[in-house]
Amino acid sequence: MHEFTLTKNILDRALENAHSKRIIRVHLLIGSFSTEREESIQFYWKDLAKGSLGEGAELHFEHVNAEMKCLDCSGVSFLDENEETYTCKYCYTAHLQLLPGEDVKLASIEVE
Repeated sequence: MHEFTLTKNILDRALENAHSKRIIRVHLLIGSFSTEREESIQFYWKDLAKGSLGEGAELHFEHVNAEMKCLDCSGVSFLDENEETYTCKYCYTAHLQLLPGEDVKLASIEVE
């Protein structure tokens, strides 16, 4: 049921940003620790968007690595799972905080 609320929030935000134009594509970022299922989001979108300017929009999902925030310079970068040690790519310190990566974010929309 969590995906229902998530999808409704994404649809509402997309419609608000569409400025009364028909939405043709929605780009979503899914964090590497997210448990949300693409199939559920698509299912709920189809139902929730009926009769709206989001009906028929294509959902595009991009899986992204978790983000890290530097506690020294506040720079934010993606976690590279291939790295053996992690340092800030801006100031090269190791004072990093792993940011939550469980979320799904609306990255952008395309409208007609």
